[in-house]
Amino acid sequence: MTDPMAHLLARRLLLVTGKGGTGKTSVAAALGRLAADAGVKTLVVELGHTAVLPDLFAARRPRASAAPLRDPEPAGPRLFTLRLVPEEALLEYLELKLRVRAVARGIIGNAGFRRFLEAAPGWRELITLGKLWHLVTREDARGRPVWPLIVVDAPATGHGLSLLSTPAVILDTVRLGPLRRNTDLVQALLTDAARTLVLTVTLLEELPVNETLELRARIHALGLGLGPVIANGVEPPLGLPDAERVLAALALQDGADAPSPLADPIAVCASVRHRLLRARMQAEFRIRLEREVGAASLVLPWLEQGVDGPDGVAALAACLQTALAQQSAGVQT
Repeated sequence: MTDPMAHLLARRLLLVTGKGGTGKTSVAAALGRLAADAGVKTLVVELGHTAVLPDLFAARRPRASAAPLRDPEPAGPRLFTLRLVPEEALLEYLELKLRVRAVARGIIGNAGFRRFLEAAPGWRELITLGKLWHLVTREDARGRPVWPLIVVDAPATGHGLSLLSTPAVILDTVRLGPLRRNTDLVQALLTDAARTLVLTVTLLEELPVNETLELRARIHALGLGLGPVIANGVEPPLGLPDAERVLAALALQDGADAPSPLADPIAVCASVRHRLLRARMQAEFRIRLEREVGAASLVLPWLEQGVDGPDGVAALAACLQTALAQQSAGVQT
């Protein structure tokens, strides 16, 4: 196991976030797959009302319309998934405290109580974090962690910051009582870099890079540990030692005998030049990103087959393993 990989897998909670559309869900799934393959019992958690992970880990239809389960589902050897819905987590919490399921369900189903919840800012975020704290701190009969590693497909930038900043906001306003004690525990977990790291996923383009840099600055200001930047969807090398000479020669060819319009020399040249220009642009943004972050990023290539099932997740996990193995510098925290 490489040092950067050991650095990540030694944590108890990895929160994967980034600008929407950067592939953070795919990266979270690949990270879970890699950890499980490395021998670590891993739980990958997704937040919200749509189930995506079951379809990524197994070739079957997602359970998007099914009721969320409280207990993690197996997704492979040493790999489990859980869809965490705040309303269900709140019901579970009330059942544990009240010890009578009917009473807890009666409270949740009360229209007045639900209106109160809708008017109470931050309760979903706090319940979500409380559930994650419960999962992290669960132990078996021998005192060992039930879930040695939990990977969370966290919300995208704006909602992700709202989730991570909620405990600090509550601690600034609540001084005593159970809410204060519970929030203290959650905040202690989030700000303990030995247990928790936030991983940011980006594309090497202007808007995602700008948003990533701002996101990392704000996460750092919250006192949370930062893992490496993961640059996703990077153009792989073409393998042409002298691309311009090859393209110039190709442009002189007669396209009359091309088997299809896509094989026409003009179309091929245009496609290759687009990839070369995109690769140059990505290289420039990578230089800027790493200069401002102060550490090397983990580079994941664009995968032709996509990441929409177990084969794609396995391929991306292999790329992540390679990136970790090639990273000579330590991971920034």
